[in-house]
Amino acid sequence: MSIFSDILNELIREKEVKIFSMAKYCGLDRSTMYKIISGKRNPPSPDLFEKMTAFMRLTPSEYQRLAEAWKIARIGSETYFSRKSVDNFIRNFPSSLPAPSTAGFAFQRMDGVQEGTRPCIPLTSQQHIDCLIHQMLLKEAGKQNGQICLLLQADHDFLFSLLASLKPAGTLNIRHILCFSDKLQFTSENKLYNLTCLEKIFPLYMIPELEYNTCYFYDEIHSHFYNFNLFPYMLLTTDAALLCSSDYSAGMYFQDPDAVHMLRQIYNSCYDQCTRLFEAFPIVPDRCAEFLDTVFGLAGEKEPMIGIQPEACLTPFISGGILKEIFNHSLPGGREILTRAENYFRLNSQKITDGRFFIYFTYNGLAHFAQTGLLNEIPEVFYHPLSSVQRISVLEKLLDCCRNRTYRILREPLNYLPRNLHLCVCSDQGNILFKNNSGDVIVLTVRETGLIDAFRDYMENMDDSCFYDSREAEEMIHEIIRNIG
Repeated sequence: MSIFSDILNELIREKEVKIFSMAKYCGLDRSTMYKIISGKRNPPSPDLFEKMTAFMRLTPSEYQRLAEAWKIARIGSETYFSRKSVDNFIRNFPSSLPAPSTAGFAFQRMDGVQEGTRPCIPLTSQQHIDCLIHQMLLKEAGKQNGQICLLLQADHDFLFSLLASLKPAGTLNIRHILCFSDKLQFTSENKLYNLTCLEKIFPLYMIPELEYNTCYFYDEIHSHFYNFNLFPYMLLTTDAALLCSSDYSAGMYFQDPDAVHMLRQIYNSCYDQCTRLFEAFPIVPDRCAEFLDTVFGLAGEKEPMIGIQPEACLTPFISGGILKEIFNHSLPGGREILTRAENYFRLNSQKITDGRFFIYFTYNGLAHFAQTGLLNEIPEVFYHPLSSVQRISVLEKLLDCCRNRTYRILREPLNYLPRNLHLCVCSDQGNILFKNNSGDVIVLTVRETGLIDAFRDYMENMDDSCFYDSREAEEMIHEIIRNIG
């Protein structure tokens, strides 16, 4: 028996479905249908599954429950929930983040903290710990060169909401050590654990006032944090340290300079042994070479590249002539930048020809380009909007790629892909390109193998039902071109 056959049997009993009649409706003999229901045969094909559910007259919630069990039975629970986690990450990618408010949290200053008269303070509740976190972070944010060090998981909403709401008086550098699971692990809600960590910390990369850097190490999560480990979490500022349990129910607060110094040395040693989760940088003219190498450098990889984003990646269809016309020649080092861009655009075009470049995009994203002449993945400082004639030329070249299915238009619900998400992966690297809350274009280069594998597996195994077919895509692009004219 499988989870699919269990739920199928349950629904058959509840709805008093006649097996013989359902088998006849589906074009099967009764013996074959019984084997499917009992789990003695592989789950039915998609067409047969739809026939069975139509005959059973399921409610939407019943259909969703049975469909999920059917998918799990076909590909396995780990693969299913891994892909579902990536799907959730993509669909809920932030376009912009309102500043979180901590106004609802009111704390009284704890005795001995402000005046520093108590070098060590025991903490016996989460309220005590939250109070100290609040005081430590606000004090550090008020300094011209604040420094915050975190050795903890992204599992305390109060802490991360507070970090995201800080308004630094000067620079505020945050270093964060995370523990990633050393195997495919899921939360109690069946979400991929490591990807959930990324979702929790990502808002901090959206805030330009924070210099946030994350590194990670691998371990078994539960044994590392929950098996009789006294105080596995640590938060450090320039003049204080907080050690606490993983559930934030107990801890110790230190103000003694020697103790804080010792803990900082330990933290620095740990940080140096960890691996950077991202290489993050803003796309600005004086870092243009780095931008081109990072964003378009994947084009030089021998392995196939696959991406998902709102608008199609149109750089392979921009000829050298168009590029010279739209390029901002007043940029410092403009000639070198232009030469690099021409080379990378040509590499992308060759990769399409070789069948090693696949892009999934939305109709709305492509229509936005047609209306504005803007390429969201490239900051506007580098170029001028394409003219109507240039847009039509680019879109006409795109048609061939839609016909051979290297470029595909997403159907509902992914046709409402967040406009801020540009995700590209190859075999050993991924790029996440987005705009932060100030509108600056940021690139995060990912090399953590678990995240790359999860992203790539999701995109490589998207069902045909996720896309418009080539004929539909061609008609949609022709419609967009007509609207330009």
